[in-house]
Amino acid sequence: MPLISPAYAGAEGDQLFSIHSRSQWANMDMSPRTLSMVYSVARKKNVGLGLSVVSDELFIEKQTLVALDFSYKLKLSNDSKLYLGLKGNINSFSADTSGLIAYSTAEDPAKRNLSRVTPNIGIGVLYIHKQYWFSLSSPRLFQSKRDAEINVLTQNRIHFYLGVGAQFKLNETAFLEPQVLLRSTQGMPLVAEGIVWGNYKEKFRLELGFRSSSVRSFKFNVNENKTIALSYAYDEYRNDILSGMQLNAHEIEIRIGFNVKVAIRRVDLGRLQRSR
Repeated sequence: MPLISPAYAGAEGDQLFSIHSRSQWANMDMSPRTLSMVYSVARKKNVGLGLSVVSDELFIEKQTLVALDFSYKLKLSNDSKLYLGLKGNINSFSADTSGLIAYSTAEDPAKRNLSRVTPNIGIGVLYIHKQYWFSLSSPRLFQSKRDAEINVLTQNRIHFYLGVGAQFKLNETAFLEPQVLLRSTQGMPLVAEGIVWGNYKEKFRLELGFRSSSVRSFKFNVNENKTIALSYAYDEYRNDILSGMQLNAHEIEIRIGFNVKVAIRRVDLGRLQRSR
């Protein structure tokens, strides 16, 4: 969540550090791979600060995003809080075209290495109640080109994320946590995902999700104590043709909390951003 919403900075407690790795279409060469690191801390006077680094590799493209987050907490009541966030980020993009195969003896002026650094800003709002939450964010408010002269199809497009979820108590040890997540990307179809979490004693959580792009996901989370949490996620296509190609994805995450005082339900919007 901190990757796409600056309002999340400091929302989980004093300090939080996480490392996340995603391998998409793992059986293909030069497939999409993502490695991210997030650190957030709650400061005095209702201020939260965050730092995130995301490294992406896809075919001949590589990019690294570094972002700084600022959030401010408004306590609306004993059971509800509102977080307002601002994100500033810099994205470094490069593409090495030397390995591309040419099918003509004529020189292609577009076949040259690309490199570009672009700044951007984002905003986010996060509302948390003891039984439900709501999030709206845009990590990039401005669209930027990958090259100033060549029309590269892939771009840093404007994204909007909307999420809502709730928690229902089944008994003293088990909870049910449904979520609906939406991603709107400029010039692309809307992506929607429905998720249901099963939560046992806040230690073991199992998730089943379905995405509008014909993707089914499973996730398992172990949170034995308030310091360390481990997660594994698996995505697969339900489409007959795509499922036969075994274009699956694997994710692993480690989260470490320091002096965590307040815990909220995990919002899994990050996987929508990484899905292609």
